[in-house]
Amino acid sequence: MRPLSAAQMLALWETGQHLHPIDRALLALAMAMPDESPDALADRPLGWRERSLLALRNASFGAALDGYAACPACGALMEFDLDGNALLAKLPAPGDTRFQLDGRGWRLPNSRDQAAIVDAPDVESAVHTLLARCREDGEASPQAVAVDGKKWAKASYSSALIGALETRMEQLDPAANTRLGMHCADCGHAWDALLDIGACFWAELASHARQLMDSVHRLASAYGWCEADILALSPARRSAYLAMVDRGLT
Repeated sequence: MRPLSAAQMLALWETGQHLHPIDRALLALAMAMPDESPDALADRPLGWRERSLLALRNASFGAALDGYAACPACGALMEFDLDGNALLAKLPAPGDTRFQLDGRGWRLPNSRDQAAIVDAPDVESAVHTLLARCREDGEASPQAVAVDGKKWAKASYSSALIGALETRMEQLDPAANTRLGMHCADCGHAWDALLDIGACFWAELASHARQLMDSVHRLASAYGWCEADILALSPARRSAYLAMVDRGLT
């Protein structure tokens, strides 16, 4: 995976501020993988998207991945630090995207499916609508109920089938639901925290974008260069010129 250029980082940050996190992730991958069509990226399994986004994050910002999670018991913030490359190596890419279960055909959820349930009125509607979209056995879609002008699938799958589907999908696409074992130093509570790779990527992108804009401002003020020329400099050369500005050598 090639890292994002300085110009791509600023463009992604500028455009992505007004997008949903799902669309931000797909836009980032479209920039990094120009040979893939946007439609093809949206059709990929969720774990493929998350794994690819982690690879892009590692290439662009380095392996060190730091963050925090709030303890669900007491609310204390617990920090964590990971090796992004080691984590990537532990997350296999999804293999088969289609499978049989309970005599029916299914496929793994993709970004389109995830986007379709963003505004679901409740968890049950989200789950059953998602499963209805992932059915591939040719049967008619389950009946739907309308809520605020949108149609959501009624409860039509047993809890046993839902549990079996969740287990199978996690086996086939583990990167879609990456969790970290956490332990609260304040109250002793232990839990599994969801690692939101997209949120980590966006936070780091925003930080780098602000640093880049600060560099552009300082170098443009000192030398009169345009933004495109400054961004085209390698990070090492940009840092060297900034160091000269700090020493008053302009």
